[in-house]
Amino acid sequence: MQLETVSAVVMVGPGGTTPPEHLVYHAIQAAVLDLLDVLYAQGIQPVIVAGPDLDWLDGVPNIICDVDAVENGGFHFGQRLAGLIETYSLSPVIYFGAGSAPLLNQDMIGLMHGMLYQSAYGRESKIPPNIALTNNLHSSDWIGISHVQEALPIIRQAERDNSLAWMLQENWDFDVRVLSGVRPASSMDLDTPSDLAIVRHHPECPPHLREALQHPLLDRVPVNDIIDVAARDGSRVALVGRVSPLAWQALSKATQCWIRCYSEERGMVASERLNRGEVDSLLGRMLALLGPEAFFAELASLADAVIMDSRVLMAATGRYPSAAERFAADLYLMDDLHDPWLRTFTQAAADAPIPVLLGGHGVVSGGLYALADVIALRRKGAGKQGS
Repeated sequence: MQLETVSAVVMVGPGGTTPPEHLVYHAIQAAVLDLLDVLYAQGIQPVIVAGPDLDWLDGVPNIICDVDAVENGGFHFGQRLAGLIETYSLSPVIYFGAGSAPLLNQDMIGLMHGMLYQSAYGRESKIPPNIALTNNLHSSDWIGISHVQEALPIIRQAERDNSLAWMLQENWDFDVRVLSGVRPASSMDLDTPSDLAIVRHHPECPPHLREALQHPLLDRVPVNDIIDVAARDGSRVALVGRVSPLAWQALSKATQCWIRCYSEERGMVASERLNRGEVDSLLGRMLALLGPEAFFAELASLADAVIMDSRVLMAATGRYPSAAERFAADLYLMDDLHDPWLRTFTQAAADAPIPVLLGGHGVVSGGLYALADVIALRRKGAGKQGS
């Protein structure tokens, strides 16, 4: 007889070799420790942590560590997750990418636990029997599935976690629901140094992660300058890249600034357009026509600060750089940039007369929610001082 429990799988990727990559990986490890504390407090069991190197989890109680096997065919997300589900007979299960839940708290995990439990075991529940809960339909970073055995054929096909929620909705009889009501808790993801620099300002940054983010490299990301500008009445902020409409709305509600939004290529990873070299960008064409210095000069004439998902512009060149160089660009570490285009682009952003925050998808999605929270608190505090 199967115990009526909700289980979890946390999958950790490999770390890199450069200081910026080490910085992100260390933060992800800290976020996993915080997540494990929350899962344990909610009674979620068993909890499986999978990855290529799990020695840093030695001594952590109430988890099962499953080290990735070295396979000639390389790592495949869906096959690995399906294998873990079968090996440990997990159903229902919540899957988390290692850095995908830095702000998920007891309330959010409790909500997911309750809905999945009722879907799987509720005798007279109004919740559908085949339900999936995720943070983003088009780019899922975590997902809970009630009757997961029925979803295994689809899970096995998923090249990466970003596409799993969409695949379930399109190819299987699952009611996929996006839990968007408790953002930024449901949206913040740790993918880049800029994500770390943003989340360390958030008042609900959990203890292990907060300690890991006390690193001087993160001071190079102009988050403080961005907050100062956005918290000022009548300022102008430009959002560039795969901008989430709801995140843009959250920032607009939290501020009294004018926002220019240049949103393009949403879903470029989940749709495989990036891998197929099909990413295109109107701003990328403008950048190529003007050159980086003139491009940022034009932006500076229209905005007092820029939050930029630079990966769209990178991909549109057809020469997508390595994680090491992407992270170095986010931190403005010019000596670590060897790609000529990326070096010139990053130097122009550094020399711009306004603060330019460079990063990945997170800075214009979950990061905007987190910034909205921080700015709202700043403005509230300023209002009290002025009263």
